[in-house]
Amino acid sequence: MKSLIVVLILAFNGWLSKSASANDLIYKSGFEATALVSGTLSGMGSGSIDLQLQSASNQESLVLNENGSFTFATSVAIGNPWEVIVQVLPAQHNCTLSQASGNMGAGGANTLTVTCQSGEWKWDQMDWDQGGWQ
Repeated sequence: MKSLIVVLILAFNGWLSKSASANDLIYKSGFEATALVSGTLSGMGSGSIDLQLQSASNQESLVLNENGSFTFATSVAIGNPWEVIVQVLPAQHNCTLSQASGNMGAGGANTLTVTCQSGEWKWDQMDWDQGGWQ
């Protein structure tokens, strides 16, 4: 009986030492006062788009050249405002941003969408529904 108790204690101690580490997402999101901005890029053909994250104390540029998910490396303090803008549009594309600003929540901001279409804007024939006027 004593050996069973010792085995259980050792097993329990081993489980405790593996259950929470600084690299666990659950542990991090519960104790850190910052979060990340992430989103999705779609419609990108050739070229690249340069996005810039602006927050109270930081700025970060991120160059994307393919469709899919992306995440800015710069953390934003929870409760602080943030905004993503387009620094450089890809050649022969127009792009719009959606959900591109707000106040940082505890779970991060992961609803940013960047939607690109091929073809340059015709400024002298602008349609109000094109991205540059929204």
